[in-house]
Amino acid sequence: MRFAVLVLLVTAGTAAAHPPPPPPDDEIDWRDDRALFEWSTWMRLGFGVERTPVDSIARSTLPPQLHDQHTVWDAALGADLTLPLPTAKVRLGPWIELRPQGVFGGGEVSIAGDDLDLFWYRGERVYSLRAGSSMNDITGAFAFGYRCPWKLAGPYNRTTRYMIGVRIVASATRSIDDPEDFSMSLGLEFEPVGSLRYVAGIRSWY
Repeated sequence: MRFAVLVLLVTAGTAAAHPPPPPPDDEIDWRDDRALFEWSTWMRLGFGVERTPVDSIARSTLPPQLHDQHTVWDAALGADLTLPLPTAKVRLGPWIELRPQGVFGGGEVSIAGDDLDLFWYRGERVYSLRAGSSMNDITGAFAFGYRCPWKLAGPYNRTTRYMIGVRIVASATRSIDDPEDFSMSLGLEFEPVGSLRYVAGIRSWY
């Protein structure tokens, strides 16, 4: 978590010297001209607790402790795609995520909120709720953060649009076979390529 906070602080300080070019005055707001398919990729870094079965139990006069609880780092690479169902602001779609424990997938509800100025660009607040599973575990997550399109000025493609941003995410995962085998974490999700563009101030990428 400290590493993620440091990344954001360095990002804010560096980008202050390299703001993106302002959109034209007559530009149509991208939120009034949303695409059918909005998709994104992300990297997640977090910290939390994990409860796992103990492989071997030592002899003891006390009842055996079958599970061990300890702190753990959380990391993942993921992608999602949403459609305007039922509305442009409330969108639904699939997601997939690669974790050290395996591949997870499921469905996501994404709700657009009010304006939010971040990274020198007016985007929007976004609330996301995900649920899914792997072959062995079920998982869920709630996220809140900032979202905007990769392309900061129109005209925009109304069929597909790549979205970037950063959000705080709380996630929980539990074994299908053993309810006592679970993990919970709190961390940050961010779009890695867009973050690199922002930190480095690569104007040709805007």
